[in-house]
Amino acid sequence: MSLRRLLLLPLQLLLLLTAGYLLWVLIAYRDLPVEELERRYGGDKLQRVMIDNVNLRYKVEGQGPVLVLIHSHFFTMRQWQPWVEQLSNRFTLLRFDLTSHGLTGPDPTDDYSRERGAALLTGLLDHLNIDQASIIGSSTGAGIAYTFAAMHPERTQSLVLINAPGMPKTSNKYMDKELPAWGGFMFYLLPKALFESFLKAPIVDDSLVTPELLTEFFDMYRREGNRMAEYHRMRAYEKADISPLLAKITAPVLLMWGEQNPQLPVEHVTLFQQKLTASKAVHSIIYPGIGHVIPLENPQQAAKDTAAFVQSQLELLPHPGSAHE
Repeated sequence: MSLRRLLLLPLQLLLLLTAGYLLWVLIAYRDLPVEELERRYGGDKLQRVMIDNVNLRYKVEGQGPVLVLIHSHFFTMRQWQPWVEQLSNRFTLLRFDLTSHGLTGPDPTDDYSRERGAALLTGLLDHLNIDQASIIGSSTGAGIAYTFAAMHPERTQSLVLINAPGMPKTSNKYMDKELPAWGGFMFYLLPKALFESFLKAPIVDDSLVTPELLTEFFDMYRREGNRMAEYHRMRAYEKADISPLLAKITAPVLLMWGEQNPQLPVEHVTLFQQKLTASKAVHSIIYPGIGHVIPLENPQQAAKDTAAFVQSQLELLPHPGSAHE
């Protein structure tokens, strides 16, 4: 065997192993049909509606004043299950999977902006004949929540923002970097094990990331179309000044923050308070020992605090036949 061929053997072996690994990943981590995921995770009362060519999956549960629950980035409407169990005897809970997430899947427009999310929420409320509601959003969901509240002050009874994004100089280094044009294909090669550290990074108590949560998280990520859709969402991450948007919000606001939030520092609470200049009232709760994902880390107390805030604001509204009319 010539020296040249001998030197090429390691390279050829490396290429063969790489090709074999890529083939195995593409088979083992292939897309999952939405029908299969609906059987696994859809549960009771799952509904579907076409809103501007997006097949939104949503649930309506409970009775009473309407609370709209908008989940965090990478999570799904199942994030709110503890809230539904705790609050459905007093409130009507409307939750749905955002585009590029869970069972809803990709948006054919490839528009994953907050404005687009707020427009789809508006269409869902119109479909359900809901004129007014309290809007609650966590992380990415909070960005959509305050955008909706700015666009539709007449439909927003109160607003709860949980670890909301949008302030300058975020500490989320992954969002500050622009993704390459070919980056979407890399999303198909990420192993399940990587998501465990990803889930644990923004929270304080690692034990909350159970094997069941990790499996569900990875399964939903593999929903057909979600990976490339998520790439488009992340590539278009919004960095514009949200001050003019916040200045349009007239609804009373509750800011919820984890004191040990590693992505959005607790100092952002003060910035939001300063910019919500038209709001009727701005309250805040800071949870010690909690990170970025409050609905996962402190669901019962956060649900209780939200219910108390929403109820207090509803009691301030004029009643039919009152002197305020």
